[in-house]
Amino acid sequence: MKILQLHNKYRHYGGEDAVVDNEYKLLLNNGFEVEQLFFNNENISPPNLFFNKESYHITLKKIEEFKPDVIHVHNIFYNASPSVLKAAKKTNTPVIMTLHNYRLLCPGALFLRDSKICTKCKDTTIPYHGIIHKCFQDSYTKSTLLASFIGLNKIKKTWTNKIDRFIVLTPFIKDLLLNSSLNIIEEKIIVKPNSTDDLIVDKSKKINNKFLFVGRLSKEKGVDTLVKAFNEIPEMELDIIGSGVLETSLKKIAEKNIKFHGSQNREYIKEKLNTAKALVFPSIWYEGLPNTLIEAFSTGTPVLSSNLDNINQIVISGYNGETFTPNNAKSLANKVLEFSKKNTVQYGINSRQLYEDTYTHQKNLENLTKIYSQLN
Repeated sequence: MKILQLHNKYRHYGGEDAVVDNEYKLLLNNGFEVEQLFFNNENISPPNLFFNKESYHITLKKIEEFKPDVIHVHNIFYNASPSVLKAAKKTNTPVIMTLHNYRLLCPGALFLRDSKICTKCKDTTIPYHGIIHKCFQDSYTKSTLLASFIGLNKIKKTWTNKIDRFIVLTPFIKDLLLNSSLNIIEEKIIVKPNSTDDLIVDKSKKINNKFLFVGRLSKEKGVDTLVKAFNEIPEMELDIIGSGVLETSLKKIAEKNIKFHGSQNREYIKEKLNTAKALVFPSIWYEGLPNTLIEAFSTGTPVLSSNLDNINQIVISGYNGETFTPNNAKSLANKVLEFSKKNTVQYGINSRQLYEDTYTHQKNLENLTKIYSQLN
C-alpha cells in the first residue's frame, strides 16, 4: 500500500514532527511504500493561509507521480493550506488527517486564555472571542486572520467535505469534536494513540527520590508553577530538561534543589526517566497525547500531572500516577511530598503495562493498517 505523508513543519522541531517521523519509519519498516511531502513557514503571506496556489500545484504533481492509496495529513498551517486537500479531492485520493491540537476551532490552538482553559470558540461558527481577546500572538490583526480562516472553512465545509477520516489521540478529544461547531459525524472520527520507542533499561532499575520534568519551558507547560512548588519543598530534588522562553526567568527564581539541564539528547532523557521517582507534568491546557508521558510509561515511571480533562484519562490517579490542581503550586508541592513517601512499585508496574497495552509501535502499526485498509 502506498501512503503519502503530508506535513507543514514547525519552525522548531516538536512533538508533531516527531510523530510524523516515527510513523514514517514504522510504516516503511513494515512493508508500506511511503513518501513524504513537507512544507514550511519560512515565507508566510496572509492570503496563502486560505489557499496557496504553489502548494496546490506541488501537491497535485506529487500525487500524480506517486499515486498514493491514502494521503495522511498531519498539519496544514500555514503554507500548506487547504489547497493540498483540494489537490487530493481532484485526484479522488482518500485523505486522513491527524488532529494534534485544536486549530480547527481555536485561533490560539490550545483552548487556553490567561493561563486558564477557555472553550468559548468551540461552539461558534466564527470564533470571535479569539479576536476580542487577541488569542493568536496577542495581535488583533493575526487573530482576526485566524478566526476568519476558521469560520470560512466551517461555512465552506472544507473539513467535512475534503477529509475522509479524522484521527484523534484520545476519547476526550473525540467527544469534544462531536460536541463542537465542526459538525463532523462520529463515523469519521477514529481514536488512535501515538506510539514511542521502548525506553526501559532494566525492569529492576534503581529508582532515586528525584523528580523530573521534560519539555518546553513555556507558559502553557505550567513550568512557573513547577518551580514555585519545588521552591517550597527544598528537601525534594527536581531535574528540568528542556529549554524555552521562560528558561532565564525561571533560573533566577529557582532554589538550589532545582537543576536545569537544558536541551538534551534521547539517551540522556532515557537515563533520567529510568531512574526518576516520577515525571512531573504540570501543563495547563488540554494537551493531546504528549510524547513525554508515553515515554515515561515505557520506562515504568509514574507521572504526577495536572488534573485536567484529557490528561486525567491518561494519567489515572491511584493507578499510574497522581494528579494535582492545575496552576496551584501548593497542591503540587503537597502531592510531591506525599508521593515521595510512598512505595510506588505498583504505580511503575501499571505504567509499564499501560505502555505495552496501548502505546507500542506494534499497536500503532495495527491501528494504522486497519485505518488505511478501510479507505483503500
